[in-house]
Amino acid sequence: MDWSLPPFFLAQPIQWNALLLFGSLLLFGLVGGYIVTKTSWIPRITGYLLVGFILGVGGLDLLSGDVLKLANIFADIAVALVIYQLGRYVDIGWLRREKWLLATVLLSSTLCFIFVSGALIWLGTSKIVALLSGVLAIATAPAVIMVVVRDLKAEGQVTRRLAAMTALNNFVAILAAYALLPVIAHEGTTPFMTLLTHTLYSLCGSLVLAYITYRLMMPLARLLGRQPSRQFVLVIAIITLTIGAANALQLPVLLTMLIFAIMSKNLDHQYDLMELEFGVANELFIILLFVTIGASIRLTDLSMIGASVAVVIAARFLAMACGVFTFAYFSRTKWKQAALITLGTLPMTEAGLGLMQTISYLYPQTIAHVLPLLAGCLIVLELFGPIATQFALIKSGESGRES
Repeated sequence: MDWSLPPFFLAQPIQWNALLLFGSLLLFGLVGGYIVTKTSWIPRITGYLLVGFILGVGGLDLLSGDVLKLANIFADIAVALVIYQLGRYVDIGWLRREKWLLATVLLSSTLCFIFVSGALIWLGTSKIVALLSGVLAIATAPAVIMVVVRDLKAEGQVTRRLAAMTALNNFVAILAAYALLPVIAHEGTTPFMTLLTHTLYSLCGSLVLAYITYRLMMPLARLLGRQPSRQFVLVIAIITLTIGAANALQLPVLLTMLIFAIMSKNLDHQYDLMELEFGVANELFIILLFVTIGASIRLTDLSMIGASVAVVIAARFLAMACGVFTFAYFSRTKWKQAALITLGTLPMTEAGLGLMQTISYLYPQTIAHVLPLLAGCLIVLELFGPIATQFALIKSGESGRES
């Protein structure tokens, strides 16, 4: 019998698919992170961001358009994992004893809104952009904080306060944004009551979905027992289901996951749920998250609004410093520790991007005005913020890498 190879015609150009994209981003991100860690003061996530920038719209333009949308699916899972771990730092009992920490968060959040929005209005920015930017500036980047904390194996007063502050100010920022948007947004024919109803639906819906998810998980955790591998799969499954349900119901994923994590920490009085180490799974999605964020960076965004970006960063840093130092004495925090906590809060904008994606369908014009400024802050603070956070935790003496 004669054998012959079938003719092969490449009728279409090579198309990205989920597996090809997943493997490529992991490979390139891993190499980039390894290279930058040769310099001890640069965290590996900065390497991931640089790889993403080279592959994205600001570089080779290989990771853009539909490909970038596909990558965002992996990024959503990564952010949800981070928020879950961050939310479990919020121990209500501990916060009752550390009441000055809550006061610090509320004061720094209020000052951040006042300083940033006031500075932008003084600079001539439109009132809508200034007010919304003031709200979004409240949030510290959760993924940056958690990755650096885990990489350094940091543990101590500065680390714990920084993590709790990050969770709480993200919570405040999301609530404030939803409360403010119906008042300041001008979306043509959209009635005010529609915007107000959407806000109430988003906030109450997130609370209800988080509670339902918690009630679903806890009996399963009790049934499976305190066995790490089983509970690991359970938590990943529940988190994925929660993301899907929140997206289907058009609810804010970040807020839903944060409430869910806080509930799982503080309502589990029988300790059915273990404190899990996500390890390898976390690493996979963190690489994908920061490569994807890096791919969205355009240096032209910074060149057009450089002055506004500088004002936002300076005003935000001043507000955080005022909030932390005001209550440092009452919370028995040393001045050096207060300074390091302030420096550690420098990274921002992840939560802002997630929030923008969630509400863009109802507030497209408002979001379009804010995005350039948000993107400009992303360029500076996502690249240099992780370095500041790592430096702060090393100098705090809580990482075992003092230098």
